[in-house]
Amino acid sequence: MKTRIAALFGTGALLGGLWACFDGIGTIGSICFADNQCGVDQRCINSVCGLCNDRQIQPGELCFASSSAENVFGEVSDLLAFDPEGDGFPLLAAVVNNNCAMPPLQGPPTMGGPSCWGLYILTIADDGDFETQTPLGTNQDGRVPQMAVGNFDGNGEFDVAIAISPNDPLIDASQIAVLHDFPSPQSFNVDISVVPRTLHAADLDGDGIDDMLVGGQVSSSLALFIATPGVGFATERLLVTDPSPRPAPPVDMDNDGDLDLVLVSQTGGTVGVDLNNGSGNFSPRARLDVGPELEPWDLATADFDGDGFLDVVVFAPAPPSSELASEVVVYRNLGDGNLEEYVRLPGGELPISGLAADVNFDGWPDVVIADVGEDRLPVYLNRGGSFPDRVQINVAASPRTIMREDFDFDHIPDLVVGSANGVIAVVPSEN
Repeated sequence: MKTRIAALFGTGALLGGLWACFDGIGTIGSICFADNQCGVDQRCINSVCGLCNDRQIQPGELCFASSSAENVFGEVSDLLAFDPEGDGFPLLAAVVNNNCAMPPLQGPPTMGGPSCWGLYILTIADDGDFETQTPLGTNQDGRVPQMAVGNFDGNGEFDVAIAISPNDPLIDASQIAVLHDFPSPQSFNVDISVVPRTLHAADLDGDGIDDMLVGGQVSSSLALFIATPGVGFATERLLVTDPSPRPAPPVDMDNDGDLDLVLVSQTGGTVGVDLNNGSGNFSPRARLDVGPELEPWDLATADFDGDGFLDVVVFAPAPPSSELASEVVVYRNLGDGNLEEYVRLPGGELPISGLAADVNFDGWPDVVIADVGEDRLPVYLNRGGSFPDRVQINVAASPRTIMREDFDFDHIPDLVVGSANGVIAVVPSEN
């Protein structure tokens, strides 16, 4: 029997906010510094008033408990959640890169040094702690920036794809390891011509089967693999696009029923949309500059202003040598795939990824930032289409990647954080 994760969580600190927006005593969701600034029976949790620990969701509250953490050797680069048994109990998969030249004291890979990777599967045991399995070991040669889950063969079972960069790309080809019907041992490798930085699974040609899209680390192209039932994948198709493209998971940006591409260029410093004609052919829309010297690392999509079209948030660190500050930039979708700048927000130290999700359950998607230079998650609360309030959720140091999934089985999604220092943490929502 699986049990929930339980613990107490310390209060996060308020970084800033406009009290004029939510300053009523007794208002759930109002910004606060102490419990006495909230209503009867409310507490000030993560700088927001709420009725926490009652196992019920009140719109506006921000109730997150302390995390159950598992330490692994290396740097957590990506997280996935999937339910291979279909029983409502999802598994947590984490890919970890480490310095395989120094076992058993493996830490994050060193610059230019040999890297190894491992795939960890974490489940919740009866005592509430993690149980860890490593079906692919911990010392696979190379480095994995991202993985994806989809249905590549049309049989309805979960398949997992893992993008692998070799230690020496001049000698060994980059590959995608595809594990059919995970966690069965059936697997095969697909060579790719770009050194991968991103990997997404999505049905891009409308045939009901997921395809694979790879963003290159330094190239100016995306590698597209169209899935073919009974065959595997068609020959790699290169899509010429922005330098060092970083696409988000494909979404429908013009509401025409097919999945489009939204991407940033890390070296070009731009953001834009490529519209899908329904068959997996793409037409680029205008690019917008994210900002002088900023290097957008990641992006997410959500309808921030409630107009029925998905908008875009870009996480853009400033280079270490720059005197500029990092920023998080929100762009409005004009409905035809073109974007316009909406609002710029302070990004903290090094915002390398993030999440667009309604974490306070008020019906508006918020922005959660993975700032690898912090030991907390900055959150911009969406107040009816604007972002006046910034609060923080305490987590382990150096958060690198975030996802949202119900891992304590109370039907309320939790935050899952993978850190650069090798900590995987589940932060339960509304204990």
